[in-house]
Amino acid sequence: MATPSGPSQPTATFGARIAAYLIDSIVLLVVLLIFFVIGGAVLLFTSDLGKEDPPDAAFSAFIAILIGGPILFWSLLNLGLTRWRAQTAGMYVAGIIAISEDGDVRAPRRVLARWFGMHPTLYHPLFVPLWSLLAAYATSLTLSRSVLIVTLTLALLCLVVPIAGLAAMALDSERRGIHDRIARTRVVPVDAP
Repeated sequence: MATPSGPSQPTATFGARIAAYLIDSIVLLVVLLIFFVIGGAVLLFTSDLGKEDPPDAAFSAFIAILIGGPILFWSLLNLGLTRWRAQTAGMYVAGIIAISEDGDVRAPRRVLARWFGMHPTLYHPLFVPLWSLLAAYATSLTLSRSVLIVTLTLALLCLVVPIAGLAAMALDSERRGIHDRIARTRVVPVDAP
């Protein structure tokens, strides 16, 4: 697959960026539902198909699967796709690709900077209930104010980052989001000359 590079490439449209985000959101929702079903199956089978209450360990496993599973799977999936194709699933469907001016967009450091640097699909509003559940559960176990603050901060970031990224794209002439600026990348159409 050829990767366009260089500053002369046209910028991906705002509509294409939004379409990619919405498609990624649908994929994320499917991932969340799969892990919810897996966690629910753990509760169901440890309760003898609902005939008795599941043990406390089953509730802990449910919460670990429900929170840790999707976040870990989602991150590994997108890190792998970005390293392999310089695209998320939504970017692939929308026909856009990430590039860097030095042509090194798939370098591990850049992939990590792009994903963890305020990427709106990592800090997605669909993750708010998970971080809130973790905040409640972890605080009930630890009675730690700092645990509550950290987990609620992550939930708040899931609301703020997509809005800030959208505003950054709307105001930037190259339609770069915060994660694009941090990783020093741009997003262009795949079929760009």
